[in-house]
Amino acid sequence: MSEISREAIERSMKEALDLAARGRFRVEPNPTVGAIVLAADGSVAGRGFHARWGGPHAEAAALTEAGTRARGGTLIVTLEPCANEGKKTPACAPAVIAAGIARVVAGCEDPNPATAGRAASAFAAAGVRYETGVLRGECVRAISRYERHLRLDRPWIVAKWAMSMDGRIADAAGAARWISGERSREIVHELRGAADAVIVGRGTVDADDPSLTSRVPGGRHPLRVVVDSMISVDPSANVVAGARETPTLVICSDGADAARRARLEDLGVVVAMLASDGPGRVSVDAVVKELARRGVRRALLESGGRLTASFLRAALVDQAAVFVAPMLLGAGPSPGHGAAWPIADAPRLLESRVTACGEDALVEGYWPR
Repeated sequence: MSEISREAIERSMKEALDLAARGRFRVEPNPTVGAIVLAADGSVAGRGFHARWGGPHAEAAALTEAGTRARGGTLIVTLEPCANEGKKTPACAPAVIAAGIARVVAGCEDPNPATAGRAASAFAAAGVRYETGVLRGECVRAISRYERHLRLDRPWIVAKWAMSMDGRIADAAGAARWISGERSREIVHELRGAADAVIVGRGTVDADDPSLTSRVPGGRHPLRVVVDSMISVDPSANVVAGARETPTLVICSDGADAARRARLEDLGVVVAMLASDGPGRVSVDAVVKELARRGVRRALLESGGRLTASFLRAALVDQAAVFVAPMLLGAGPSPGHGAAWPIADAPRLLESRVTACGEDALVEGYWPR
């Protein structure tokens, strides 16, 4: 087996970075990671990237594609492989060792204290050569969202809404079904399946009576969260009726009616009473703290304009997924209800991209801090 040249290593790392970028908007707050497996003869045996929250890591995907050709080969990966068992996916370092990889080259170290440095120890004990620092600057930039979010003690919030070309999320009568097309609705189910929780307000439950489940084959349903300060949600609503099958959390203020709470709990709903912020309202800061306490790391905000605007004003939105339909409604609510920014100071999505979804356009980007 000949030594793989530095030039070949860097070339493979650049390709791994391109692969990592394909996970943007789907994996956060996890890092975007790409991986290449080079066989013992230096040829590419497998490629992989972290494609969605809760899905296989880049190393696992690349090793699966490489199969037996991984034995004696080299793994090129943009980030230090995890060596600790996660809640959703198994650790990567043991899988790398089991596949017979002889050498691992990582672009940068993991900034997460729970993981940092563990791969080096695991590989050393297994006799696997390990090095870091190839294209370090580019690899560090690829995980910038992940690194910043490590410092936040709250979930990553993705705000999703569908709207007309003139920015209406419902018509003048409050009807919103269906602004977006079939393909857009399919993607919404994918977004739900890649979230720990989906958040709506009581107004959305009243207007649309959504189930808030994911219809992706083999996928999982997120925790359904209804922000309902005074517990006025209809007990016959879909999110309540199905609470024994799909976990449902209603967040209310400490001034809510105790009898209504008991009735929901009898139906299988979990009720969290939080301190009110103003006349009978629960603050969105308290909501995200409660979700963090319950282990939620990625949440999809599918609420109406009022609650969405509250999250935006509180700087609690990290990412946006906006479906724009080719229609005009003229009048109706907007996603930024009550919020107003002058053009000079208006927040603009960062690293935005626009993709076609049937007849609709999906606008995605990171919300500025």
